[in-house]
Amino acid sequence: MRKGRNNIWGFVAIITGVVIFLALILPTEFWWFILAVVLIGAGIWFIRSC
Repeated sequence: MRKGRNNIWGFVAIITGVVIFLALILPTEFWWFILAVVLIGAGIWFIRSC
């Protein structure tokens, strides 16, 4: 598989499409849970990378 900017943009497009699809189906409370998980994951990633 080629690596590069096209690969990153394709991944971003797929993730964005999944989020939009789920936003139509799932209730609002679910998104607060997802936000918390993303923030915790980003914090752990930031701590490990520095």
